[in-house]
Amino acid sequence: MNMRWGSTRKVAAGAAAVAVAVGLSLGLSGSAGAATVKPATAAAQQYVVPDCSGKAQVDPGTIVLACADYGLGLQALHWTSWTPQLASAYGTEWEKDCQPSCAAGHIKDYPVVIELLGSAPVKGHPNEHRYTEATITYTAARPPVYVKSGSKVVATYPISWTVPLAP
Repeated sequence: MNMRWGSTRKVAAGAAAVAVAVGLSLGLSGSAGAATVKPATAAAQQYVVPDCSGKAQVDPGTIVLACADYGLGLQALHWTSWTPQLASAYGTEWEKDCQPSCAAGHIKDYPVVIELLGSAPVKGHPNEHRYTEATITYTAARPPVYVKSGSKVVATYPISWTVPLAP
C-alpha cells in the first residue's frame, strides 16, 4: 500500500509572497537637430511554473506534481492571478489511492485553491523566473496524510500543504 507521509507534505503555516519584479528601461537621445532614438525597454520578466520534468509553463491547465507514476497533480486550473508576487487558481487535485496497489488503484479528486510563491531564475532563460513552491488548500474533502505519533501511524487531514516545485 502506498501511503502519503507527513514528510512529503508540510502543513502550511501561512503564505508568504516574494516580490521580484524588476522593470528596466534605457533612454537615448541625440543632440539638437539629430534624429531622436526611442527608448529601448529590456524584455519583461516572465513568470513560469515548472512541470515535474522541469518544462516551463505559463498559467497551465494542469500541473503534474508526481512525475514517476502521474499519481498526484492539479487539473482544471482556472487562474485568478498571475503576478511576480503570486499566482493563484482554483481547480482539482487528483491523487492515486494505490489500493489495493498503485497499478490497480483509483484516482480520487479533491477541490482545491492553489497559490504559487517564491522566485528563482530559470537557467538558460534570462527573462524567466520560476515560482518555487505551491501551497494547496482543500475547499471540501481532504486526502489523508500519514504521520508517526509515538509508535503508531495515524492519518491526519490537513487543510493545506506546501510542496516545492521542480527546478
